[in-house]
Amino acid sequence: MSDCHDFGHFCVRLDQRQVLVHGEPAALGSRAFEVLRALLERRERVVSKDELMQLAWPGVVVEENNLSVQVAALRKLLGASVITTVAGRGYQFTPPSAARPDGTRAPVAPAAPASLAPPLHGTRGHLLVAEDNRVNRLLLVRSLELLGHQVTAVLDGRQALEALRTRRFDLLLLDLAMPHMSGFEVLEAMARDPELRDVPVVVTSSVEAVDRVARCIELGADDYLHKPVDPTLLKARVASSLEKARLREQQRELIQRLTVAAAAQAPRASESSVLQQAERVEAAVLAVKLRSAAQAMCADQAAADPMRWLDECHTLWRDAVANHGGVLIGELGGTLLARFGVASGASEAATMAQARLSATRAALDMAEMQDLFNAERLALGRTGGGLAVGIASGALMLAPAGAGLPLQGRCMGAALDAALALSWQADAAGLEGSEDANEHQIWLDAATPAARLGRGATRAPPLPAAAAPGAALCRAGVFAVTLR
Repeated sequence: MSDCHDFGHFCVRLDQRQVLVHGEPAALGSRAFEVLRALLERRERVVSKDELMQLAWPGVVVEENNLSVQVAALRKLLGASVITTVAGRGYQFTPPSAARPDGTRAPVAPAAPASLAPPLHGTRGHLLVAEDNRVNRLLLVRSLELLGHQVTAVLDGRQALEALRTRRFDLLLLDLAMPHMSGFEVLEAMARDPELRDVPVVVTSSVEAVDRVARCIELGADDYLHKPVDPTLLKARVASSLEKARLREQQRELIQRLTVAAAAQAPRASESSVLQQAERVEAAVLAVKLRSAAQAMCADQAAADPMRWLDECHTLWRDAVANHGGVLIGELGGTLLARFGVASGASEAATMAQARLSATRAALDMAEMQDLFNAERLALGRTGGGLAVGIASGALMLAPAGAGLPLQGRCMGAALDAALALSWQADAAGLEGSEDANEHQIWLDAATPAARLGRGATRAPPLPAAAAPGAALCRAGVFAVTLR
C-alpha cells in the first residue's frame, strides 16, 4: 500500500505521520493519527472498537471514551462522513471519493456526533428541563436523551418548582426568560428551600452579559451555557455537574454518619491515633496544573470561561490518571494530584518501577489531550494553555478511609511535597524564558528515569531551597522535558 493517500481536500502521508488539509499541515495528536492509520489501512471492512483500541494503544488498557475523543477529532478535521459508525460493530473509513460503479457517489450513513455519545456508566441521571421555547426545548431534550439521560420537560419556572418538589431530579437545566416565573426567581426560591438548594442547576440563556452570569452563580447556579447550546459543552457541563452532585451527596452521608456517631457518644479518634493507624507506602505522585502564562492570557476573556476551561481540563487529566491506574489525591489551588503504584502482592521494586512508568505515561496522555483541546479552543477564538507537571516518588502516609478526613487530608509525605515543588518549578521555568503559553513542561525527580518519556530531556538546574515547599526533597538530579 502506498504511503501517500490523496482524498481531495485532505491527504494522509503515513511515512511522515502527517495529514494535510487543503494543502496545510494539520495539528493531530499521535493517538488520533494511529486511529486514522488503522482505519485507512483496513478501509475495506468495519474495524471493531476493541481492535482499534489495541492498535492505537498497544499494550495499554484504556476506556472506550478515549477512542470516541480521537474519532471526534478526526471527524472535525476531515469531515463527519469520512469515518462512518456502524451500529454495534465499530467504525469504517469512507473516502470522500467513494463512488458506485455507475459513477454516483455512495451514500454514507449519518453518524451520531461523538460529542453526543452516551456517557460512561454512573454519569446518567434524571434531568429536568425548564424552557418555554418549544423548538429550544425539543432540541435540548433530544440532545440529553442521546447522551443517555432520562429527561422531563416543563414550560415555565412555576412548573419547574412544582416538579422539583414532587420528585427527585439530579440536575435542572433552567432558562432565564420564562413566563409566570423567571429563571432568576426560580433560583431565589430554590435558595430559600432547604430541600431544593442543593439541586445542581445549569442555566441556559441567549444573554451573555457578565453581570447576569454572575447573578446566576451568586444565586447558586453551578454553570451557565449560552444558546444555541454547543453539544460538546452540554455533555461536559452536565457530566461535571452530576459528578459534583455525587460528591456533595457523599459528603452529606459522611457528615450524617459522623453526627450519628457523636450523638451515640462514640469515641472520637484523636489526631495522634489517626497517625498511628496511617499506612506508609512507596508511590509515585503526579501534580499537574495549567501554566500561569496560560491562565493570565485567559483572564481577559468572559468571566465564566476561565473556570469552565479549568474544569474541562481537569476532566481530561482525571481521565488520563484513571487510564493508567492512578488514584486521585485531590485538588489544591487548581493543581490536580494523583498517586500511582500503591499495590499489594508484588515486590516493592516492581511496584515502584511500574508506578513511575504509569505516572509518566499519564503525563504524556495529558499533554496530548491538552493539545487537541487547545486546537478546538483556538478554532473558537479562545486561548489554550500548556501544562506544568511534576512527578516524584517516595514515601507517602495514607490515613485510613474511616478516619473522617477529606480525601486530600488522608495523604501526606515527601513524594507529595516534591511533586508539588516540581510542578511549581515547571510552571516558572519554560524553555529559555519562552512565553509560549501552549508549551508543556514535565519535571521529574532523580528517581524517575527521564528516558521513560521517550522524549528529549535535559537535566534541570538545582532547585533553590526557597523555590517552593518541599523543593529541597527534589535535590539536584531532576530532569526537565519540554513538549511543544
